[in-house]
Amino acid sequence: MNKEELTKEVEKLQTQLEAHEDQVKDINHDLAIAKQRLEDCNKPKLTRKQFDELHKVIETSIENFDFNSVDNYNAEMGMEYDNKVYLDCIEFECHDDLASQVISDVESLFGVTDEDDEDKNYWDADGNVASETGKK
Repeated sequence: MNKEELTKEVEKLQTQLEAHEDQVKDINHDLAIAKQRLEDCNKPKLTRKQFDELHKVIETSIENFDFNSVDNYNAEMGMEYDNKVYLDCIEFECHDDLASQVISDVESLFGVTDEDDEDKNYWDADGNVASETGKK
């Protein structure tokens, strides 16, 4: 093979490689979507109404939390060379209290059962609890 034929062969192989790279990207994208769907298929399903109620309860719970209480924060002060005091760092310390309040409010919206997760219950379109076997 001479130089011209080798150059054409390299270009041809490079073109094929680029085409396959696009295919690999598409396949990787499809694989990621399929993995997400597989992960989502075992999640309990909520109706739009239930999801809206859940959203409202969480939003209200956070809005009702007292973020203005000084006791909820740890503040560190600093001093500059000209004796000016400044707030160096502030940290919210009551995240556990906030999480507990949100969980409590969500529990008051939904009933919590001690059944095994293996039952795989979900909510049907009417908002009724149903199992994978279709029994209510």
